[in-house]
Amino acid sequence: MNEYTQSASHISASATRRRWAGAALVLALVAGGGFVLSGAFDASQAQDMTSEPVTAEPPIMQLHDSEVYEIAPRDLLAAIAFTGSVQPGRTADISAQVAGIANQVHVQAGDTVSEGDVLVEIDATDLNLQLRQQQSTLSSTEIQLNAARQTLERVRSLAERGSTPQATLDSAIADVDGLEASLASLQSQVEQVQTNIERTTIRAPFSGTVSNRMVEPGQVVSQGAAIVSLVDLSRLTIDAMVPLAQSAAIAVGQTASVEVQGLDGLVFEAAVERINPVAEEGTRSVVVHLGLDNVDARLRGGMFATGRIVTEVSGDTIAVPRDAVLDGDGERYVLAVVDGEIIRRVVSVEKVWDRLGLVEIADGVAAGDVIVALPLSGLEAGQSVVVGAL
Repeated sequence: MNEYTQSASHISASATRRRWAGAALVLALVAGGGFVLSGAFDASQAQDMTSEPVTAEPPIMQLHDSEVYEIAPRDLLAAIAFTGSVQPGRTADISAQVAGIANQVHVQAGDTVSEGDVLVEIDATDLNLQLRQQQSTLSSTEIQLNAARQTLERVRSLAERGSTPQATLDSAIADVDGLEASLASLQSQVEQVQTNIERTTIRAPFSGTVSNRMVEPGQVVSQGAAIVSLVDLSRLTIDAMVPLAQSAAIAVGQTASVEVQGLDGLVFEAAVERINPVAEEGTRSVVVHLGLDNVDARLRGGMFATGRIVTEVSGDTIAVPRDAVLDGDGERYVLAVVDGEIIRRVVSVEKVWDRLGLVEIADGVAAGDVIVALPLSGLEAGQSVVVGAL
């Protein structure tokens, strides 16, 4: 029920009495005049019998201000209400990739960090020892490989002159191949240890805020154990619950206005980013994922949000209350008030905006026209009316 129809029920009874008050007054005056004329006729017996009879003026119906509507261009929009919760755009539980003792923990819950900042340092003493051992073995193997390659060149030269058997040459080739394979394996092991040493310094993968710290200095950390939770609050998402029956009108890219509990008076703008293809189990609702920027960092994860997703907009539109449009003689029309008289105007309906209680008119009325907003009993074209008090 809109502003033009919500008072119709309590207006009808009183309005009926008001509208015909003028008519009763006119009839009373006419009746009184009749008595006076009759008395004068009886007294003198000289009244001209051919004089025209006295007729009553048509009654004037009074219309309340709430029963008329002045047309003005307006923007119309259709929207679907939703409820949901605010969630960070990115969330990560950062885990240790190597085991060891947490030497230093540089952050606490609530700290803001930038991408690449050091969060935790794990002791790398054992890994550094392992690296030196691998590098020593690698160097020794490189020396052996160089010697084997020199031996192979000499044996190959002798074999070409027929001074050494083929078996000796094959053995020299096998020695070089074996050492080359060992060297490649050792190089990989060294690189792996170097990588693990780098992993003892745990850095922020993106800029954000620390939401939880799960390790303390001196604590032994297992490989794969979560140590810090990081969230990015610069971009948030809202998991909006929308009635399944209305979800077909929602599309990616549509805008939404959002109000958040605890931030009264503030309205945030969001946009539809994703729509779940099926309804939530046990409900008749679909989750629509909205994205919004959190530039001033006022929003927090977990806040309760309500809002409306705008599904259709029509700007600078001529629209009238739905109850003002009547049907008759195969036409749709409105009753306009023109110079104190009711005029019937046929209209062409463009669209009915059910949720707004309005009808968009393509032709038949214009801005500035005053029409009757309600279907009033006894009101017809040609009726004299006055808006407001007589």
